Amino acid sequence: MKSYELELQRAGRNKNTQINIGYVNSSKYRKKFDAISDSKELNRLLYHLAKKMLLHRSGTEYEDMYWIDLDTLSVVAKEITTDSVKEISYSNKTIKIVEEYKADPEKRLLTLHTHPSSFPPSIPDFNANFQNGYNMGLVICHDGKIFLYAAEEEISETYYDLLVAKKMHQGYNDYEGRYTALMEMQEKFGIIFKEVMVYDNGK
Repeated sequence: MKSYELELQRAGRNKNTQINIGYVNSSKYRKKFDAISDSKELNRLLYHLAKKMLLHRSGTEYEDMYWIDLDTLSVVAKEITTDSVKEISYSNKTIKIVEEYKADPEKRLLTLHTHPSSFPPSIPDFNANFQNGYNMGLVICHDGKIFLYAAEEEISETYYDLLVAKKMHQGYNDYEGRYTALMEMQEKFGIIFKEVMVYDNGK
């Protein structure tokens, strides 16, 4: 049974994680990336990679991840072949690159990875951002949402889980509980959390 489910994942047949190709190819989705930075070149690269990841992982629970040098605007590492659902495993090659960048304060890395569940960044995402010295991270959701995040300290996953549980007890659903918990934690801890939005005259 487990082998059969894995084959379905590889075939991209999980309806809950299928992307809307029309929306991903739309100008409305592309404009979200224009709002990420002042660098048109960086924004174009992020949009290109986001589309590539979403098309690759549509209909599965697997995640892709890329590491971008913010000075050269080049991809320096990627993990796109994992068989572990909803997580990124660093290869030895990626670990070495991340350590090299962390050891040099002049170098800056931005990461982007997919979330098939379309949830906001997880606490392990924030903690990896802090521990590895990443400048910024992006979560590319299968439903079209994009989240920007960063961390200046390590965060307790237990604290977050309890806060999400509290929010859900108050009537929030799973997504709302996670989102509102992070918004509240942003006021108390050294984290940055923001959904990338585009406002087009209310349309």
